[in-house]
Amino acid sequence: MDTPPTPWVVPPQPQWGDEGADWAARVAEALGEEALRVDHIGSTAVPGLPAKDEIDIQASVFRLRPSEPLVERLTAAGFRQLGAMHDEDEVEDYTPIEEVPVWRKLLFHGPEGERRVIVHLRRNGAVNTRLALLLRDYLRADERVKADFGRFKLALNDIIEDEAEYLALKEPFLAMTLRAAEGWAELTRWVPSAPDAYWSVGQ
Repeated sequence: MDTPPTPWVVPPQPQWGDEGADWAARVAEALGEEALRVDHIGSTAVPGLPAKDEIDIQASVFRLRPSEPLVERLTAAGFRQLGAMHDEDEVEDYTPIEEVPVWRKLLFHGPEGERRVIVHLRRNGAVNTRLALLLRDYLRADERVKADFGRFKLALNDIIEDEAEYLALKEPFLAMTLRAAEGWAELTRWVPSAPDAYWSVGQ
């Protein structure tokens, strides 16, 4: 009997929202004044959307270089750096309409022995920072798009064999969704919703 493929995407879990808020607060506390805002992003941040069972957190920082102060603060809080500076791939067939054309980020895993968490440190005002918030808010706002996106992701579970293949197959659908999100943003005059966490004096 053939072994079924690894389920990279699972049905939505009700605890993801609370977990995301808790982890955003932990990252904000660790980074302090280095971060402008910290958000729960990715599919687990969209209620009712199937996702990989990992919490993605984005910290919007004033600058990525020098990176040492950022790395020191997060590693002191138990987060584990994943490589050096990452240059994200630009989304194919998609042209962002604004923001600083920077696609770099720093990546961290959560503390050893805790649930799977990935922390993305991106420059405030950079295109990759904006897109993470735009896609999340668009999927939260449009139930039909969210349902289509979820069905597509679950369908990939039946045909993929590894994570690289999953990401490659998802890329064209993601580009199409982002183009639609830009139209939605223009029509609604979208601005990012309030941050999930932020640093403040006396926190």
